Amino acid sequence: MEQYAIEMLHITKRFPGIIANDDITLQLKKGEIHALLGENGAGKSTLMSVLFGLYQPEEGTIKKDGVEVKINNPNDANDLGIGMVHQHFKLVECFTVLDNIILGVEPNKMGFLQKQEAREKVLALSEKYGLRVDPDAKIEDITVGMQQRTEILKMLYRDNEILIFDEPTAVLTPQEISELMQIMKNLAAEGKSILFISHKLNEIMEVADRCTVLRKGKYIGTVNTKDTSPAFLSAMMVGRNVTFHVEKTPASPGEVVLSIENMTVASRSTKTTPSRMSRSRSAPEKSSVSPGSTETVSPNLYTGSPDWNRWSAGRSRSKGRTSPKPPSVSGALWASAISRRTATSTVSCWTILWRTT
Repeated sequence: MEQYAIEMLHITKRFPGIIANDDITLQLKKGEIHALLGENGAGKSTLMSVLFGLYQPEEGTIKKDGVEVKINNPNDANDLGIGMVHQHFKLVECFTVLDNIILGVEPNKMGFLQKQEAREKVLALSEKYGLRVDPDAKIEDITVGMQQRTEILKMLYRDNEILIFDEPTAVLTPQEISELMQIMKNLAAEGKSILFISHKLNEIMEVADRCTVLRKGKYIGTVNTKDTSPAFLSAMMVGRNVTFHVEKTPASPGEVVLSIENMTVASRSTKTTPSRMSRSRSAPEKSSVSPGSTETVSPNLYTGSPDWNRWSAGRSRSKGRTSPKPPSVSGALWASAISRRTATSTVSCWTILWRTT
């Protein structure tokens, strides 16, 4: 009989009004990457939170290396060699990378912190697994990808053998995703056992050895990824066949329903040149407007708040009618501004959506 690194047997977790996990069994082999697949709300993160000690199950047992264990909290999980990288990182932004990694397990000698010892261990782990972090950088100053690598190093620093990744690629760039996939393969090659929560089929097919599928809190099945296909996994995940290719007709913009010319907005807090932009809009497409601006222009200019008073010059035209203020016509208009701060200014990028009624 094969011995598993982790066995979660008949786990049931209830919340008021809902059964998040309903009699789920999950078995993780040593040295494998095991994907946990399901739609949003399928119960994946809840199941892993049970394994990490954040939740207590109403029913079921957990075994580590064939021995039944009780995990009351994350400290118990760490003692058993179980670590977790949460979808939303648990880092102190004003601390350095090194301080975050050793937080709670600081090495000391007669009450004095031995930070150099910790630094050497972190650098050695970083080099061994290709994680490439700067231990002296503050969390608030580094990229999301490096923050995730810091979380991984937190697990490795504590000598965790069972590594849980909760939607690890959700906030990464394509290049960072590729790097993470390679890091996971390297960890598995070193004997680590990995549980990988995802709903992205291409990533599961690339990196996972086996995949367990959940749907609406229930266990659907476990398959070897080399013996399956994305189409089969998607059918297990949603309960029906899924079409991966969607036919779309080319967009055909209609008449111009809104145009803005030479808009000038007085600065609220700085003595800079007012913003100007011009743009015509056709329905029903959506478009981006990039003003040559030194401040962020408030979306309230378009949605009817007192910020209208800051519109000091320019005109708008809606369906043939010209107005010195934002248009008031039937329909729904949504506007947002995304700002990028440079050394001397803030540049605003507008997205305007218009739907006529």
